[in-house]
Amino acid sequence: MSGWWRNARTRRRAVFGVCGTALVALAVVLHDSRDKNTAGVLVSVIAAVVSVAAFLADALRDGAEPQRPAEDVRRQTADALALAVREQWAAESRLRRLQDPGPLEVCWAPADRWLVDHPENIRPGVPLPAPRNAGPWADGIAGAFAALPRRRLVVLGGPGSGKSVLALRFTLGQLAVREPGGPVPVIFPLASWDPRGSRLRDWLAERLAADHRLLAASADGRPTLARALLDTGLILPVLDGFDELPRSAYAEAVRHINSELDDDLPLLLTSRTEAWAATVRAGDVLTAAEVVELLPLDEEQAGSYLERTARPGARDGAHGETVWTPVLRRLAREPGPLADVLRVPLMVALARTVYGDTSRDPVELLDPGRFPTAGDIEEHLLDAFVPAAFADCGPERGAEARRRLALLARNLERRGTGRLAWWELDSALPGLVRAYATGLVALAATLAILPAVALARASDHGAGAQDSASVLVAMAGQTLGYAFGAAFLLPRRRGPLGRRDSLSKRLVITTVVATALWTGFALTDDLRFGFRFGAVTDGLLPDLFGSCLFALLLTMFFGVAGLPRRPVPLGLPWTGHQGRATVLVCGAVLLACGVDLVGAVLLGVAVTQWTALAGAMCAVAGTALLLGGTRRAVRDSPSLPGRSRISRDFTAGLARGLAATLLIGVVASSVAGTAAVAVTVLKSGTRVDLDGQRIGEWRFLERNGLRTATTHRRLKGTLLVPDRGKLAVAYPAGTTPPSCEIPLLPGRRCAAFSSWHTVFESRAGSVTVRLTPGDTTAPGADRRAYAANMRSVLPEPARAWLTDGPVLGLVARCLPPILASGLLVGLVGGCVCGVYRALSAPSDVVRAAGPRSTLRTDRTASLARGGIAALLAAVVCLPVVLLSHDWGGVATAGAQLWVPVGATALALSAWGRFLVTRVWLAATGRAPWRLMAFLDEAHRRGVLRQSGAYYEFRHQRLQRRLAGAVPAGASSVEERLDVLG
Repeated sequence: MSGWWRNARTRRRAVFGVCGTALVALAVVLHDSRDKNTAGVLVSVIAAVVSVAAFLADALRDGAEPQRPAEDVRRQTADALALAVREQWAAESRLRRLQDPGPLEVCWAPADRWLVDHPENIRPGVPLPAPRNAGPWADGIAGAFAALPRRRLVVLGGPGSGKSVLALRFTLGQLAVREPGGPVPVIFPLASWDPRGSRLRDWLAERLAADHRLLAASADGRPTLARALLDTGLILPVLDGFDELPRSAYAEAVRHINSELDDDLPLLLTSRTEAWAATVRAGDVLTAAEVVELLPLDEEQAGSYLERTARPGARDGAHGETVWTPVLRRLAREPGPLADVLRVPLMVALARTVYGDTSRDPVELLDPGRFPTAGDIEEHLLDAFVPAAFADCGPERGAEARRRLALLARNLERRGTGRLAWWELDSALPGLVRAYATGLVALAATLAILPAVALARASDHGAGAQDSASVLVAMAGQTLGYAFGAAFLLPRRRGPLGRRDSLSKRLVITTVVATALWTGFALTDDLRFGFRFGAVTDGLLPDLFGSCLFALLLTMFFGVAGLPRRPVPLGLPWTGHQGRATVLVCGAVLLACGVDLVGAVLLGVAVTQWTALAGAMCAVAGTALLLGGTRRAVRDSPSLPGRSRISRDFTAGLARGLAATLLIGVVASSVAGTAAVAVTVLKSGTRVDLDGQRIGEWRFLERNGLRTATTHRRLKGTLLVPDRGKLAVAYPAGTTPPSCEIPLLPGRRCAAFSSWHTVFESRAGSVTVRLTPGDTTAPGADRRAYAANMRSVLPEPARAWLTDGPVLGLVARCLPPILASGLLVGLVGGCVCGVYRALSAPSDVVRAAGPRSTLRTDRTASLARGGIAALLAAVVCLPVVLLSHDWGGVATAGAQLWVPVGATALALSAWGRFLVTRVWLAATGRAPWRLMAFLDEAHRRGVLRQSGAYYEFRHQRLQRRLAGAVPAGASSVEERLDVLG
C-alpha cells in the first residue's frame, strides 16, 4: 500500500470526496427522471446519510487515545476548573464594583472561645493574629487561613456584614497564589444541601458535577471526576451561608462535616453568628477550625467609603465635600438610627447606589418623622435600590423593573432557592399551562415546518376526515399525550440509558395507557371491517384517542433516551478545528440539498408536500449545523474529553434504545391490539339475518357463503391506489385520503369515483366493495376497493351482517397493522435514542460566559438534534414505505412519523420550554417580551449577580424584601434583620 493511503486523515478525506462526487452525480442523473418528487427525496435522503456518515467517521478518528496517568488527568482538570472559577468570580467582582475605587474593608476578630475547638487541636502554641483591618487579603483572612495547619476557618458575621463578599475575595485571592495542579477554591452555597438526606462529600461531588458538566464523567475508579478531585484534595470548599440551612439541621450538618473532613480537605465556612452559636449549643464545634467574626463598620470606615464613592456636593463648591459630608457631620454630633444602619456593609453599598442619583439627597435619612428607626431606613434603602439602579431610564421604568423583579423574587422564594435559571422559569407557569407546554411547542414546531399544509394535514395521525373539528380534536389529543408522557415517561433527571427499573416502569405505563387508548378507540369506532392507518373514523373521539397515543409514543422515545422531565441546557458535542470543519461541511451539504428541494417545489418541478418537507428539514438541520460550527458556538460549549465520544454514544444509544423501544413497542402493541379486538368482539352483539331482505335502497343476498349488499344509489368519493396491482382504498365524499402521493411509490395515486352500482361483498367477515362507474354493470367496468372507509353509507344492521365471521378472521383484519406499528415504533425509537445520546453534550453552566450564551447554544443544539433525528427517522421509515406497499396503511404511518420526531425534540428541550414561559409571562404582563435582555440589564446595573449561567439577586435580603417576605408585625431591628437576612 502506498504511503499516502496509509494516512487516516487522507483516507477519510478521500472517502468523503468520493461520497460528495457520487451525490452530485446522482443529482445530475436524477435530474432527468420522470418522477421529480422521488428524485428529490432520494437526493435529500442520500445527502443526510452521507453527512451523518461523514460526521461519525470524523468522530471515529483516532478513537483509541492513549491513556494518560490518572494523576495527570486530575491535575489538568483542576487547572481547567481553576480557570473557570477565576473567570466566573472576577466578572462578578467587577459588576459589584469592588474595584471602584476599592472594596469596603471590614475588621475582624477572633470569635468567643466557646464557639471554637480546643486551641491544641487548632494550632498549638501559636495564637491567631490580633484584631485588625482586613487590609490586603494575602496577610489578612487569607494569611490566617494559610497559617492554620489543618486550613479550616469559620467566618461569622451579622446579616449584610460582608460574608459573601469575603468568600468571593478569598476565592480570588487563593486562585491568585495557586500553583498549577494545586487545590481549587470553589464556592458552594449551602442552602441547597440537605444534611439529613445526603452526606457532605456526596453533595459536594453532585454540585460540582451539576455545575461543571465535564466533572460528571467517571474517572479513576470513582463515580465522577468531581469525586476524584475531592478525594485527592484538589478542591478547597468555600461553604457559604451555613445559616441558610434549616435550623433543625444545624447539628446534623456539623456532625457530617466533622466526620467527613480529613487532612486532604481544607475548608472555609461562613455563617451568621447566632446560627453558629445555636449549632454549637445543639451539636458540636467544627473540629480543628479557627473561628473569626466580622465586626460592624465604625463611623470612620463607613464615612470614608461613602465620601470616596460619592459625587461632589453642590453646596458652595467646597473643595472635597460631597453630598454625604453634611450627613456625616450631623452623625458625628448626634448619632441616630442612621449611624446604626451604616455599620452594616450591605447598607453602605445600597446607600451608595441609592444616593448616587442626583435627584436624591441623603439628608432625608436624618428625618425622624419619616425614618424613626433603623429598620425603617433599611427598608427604605432596599425598596429604593432597584428604582435607583434604573434611575437613568425614568421613574416609570424603575417602578416597572421593581415590579417584575419582585415577581421573579417571589417565585424563587416559593421554590426555596436563590438561583434564577432561564431553564427553570417554567416553574412560574400555572400548572395547566406547564402541563400542556410540551404539546403546544410541538404543534407550533410542526406548523412552522408545514406552513402550506399544516391545517390540512394536522389530523392525518388519527383520521382521514379533514374537517376543522377533526383538526382541533387531533391537536387536543396530541397535547394531552405530550402532557401525560412528559409527566410520567420522562425521568426526573438525566441518567444512564437502559436502566432496568426505569425501562420496566416505562414498559408498564406505556402498555397500560396504550391499552386504555386502544380500548377507547375500539369502543368509539367500528373495527369490525378491520383496521388501517389513515382510515376514516366514526366521529371525533377516535381521533382524540389516536392522536393522544401518537404523542405519547413520541415522548416515550425521548424518555428511553434519558431526556429529563426538567431539561437542562445542552452544549455542542464537537470541538476542535477538525470537528468544526466536519460539522460545517455536513451543514453545507444538508443546506444545499434543502435549498435545492424547496426551490424545486417553488418552481413547480416537484409538487408533493413530502418533497417540500424533506427540503425544509434538510435546511433546518443544515443551518443549525452551520451555526453550531462557528467559533462562537464552539467557544460557548465545553471541551469534551475523548474525540470518539459522539460515535460511541450514538452506537450505545442506538443499540440500547433499539432494544428498549422494540420491547416496549411490541409488548404494548400486542397487549393493546388484543384488547381492541376483544372489545370489538364483545360490542358486536347479536346479528340479524338479512338474506333476501331490503332496507331502503339496499338489497341483501347470501349465496355459497358470499354475502352481498347492493345499491343503485349514486355514491361519490376518492380512490387511493397504494401501488400498481394493489387493492385500492375507497374514501366517501367529504373525506380526503392521507398522502395521495408519496415519493418512492410512483404507482400511488388518488382518483375520484362516481359509482352508480355499488356492491359490498363479504366472505367470512372480510368485506370489500365493488364500485361501478356510470349506469352500467358491464364486465371489467367495476373496481374493487377496501371497504372499511365506506361503511358509513351502510345501514347499521348491514354492518353487523357483513362482518359476521370467525373471531380469528377479525384478529387477522385488525391485529397485524397494530403489531407492525409496534415494530416501527421500536425502529424509530432506537434512532431517536442514538441521536439524542450522541448530540446531547452536557453544558457547563458555571463556566458559561453567561445565561444568554447557554440559551443560544441550547437553541442551536436543539435545532440540530431535532433536524438530524427527523432525517434519520425518515431514513429508517424509508424501507417501510418501499417494502410495505402501504399494507395496512403502514406506509402512511411511516411517512407521517418523521417530522413530529423533530418537533418533539424541540418541544422537550430546555429552549422549547423557555419559549412557552417567555410568551406566557409577557402575555400576562409579568415580564417583558425580551426577558433575557431585561435580566442582563438588571445584572449590568448591579441588581442581579451572575454565577455562570445563573442569575442571583445581589443579596438574599434584597430577594426577600422584593418578594414581600417581611411580616407586617415585625418592628424591632433584630426581628427585621432575622427575617430579611
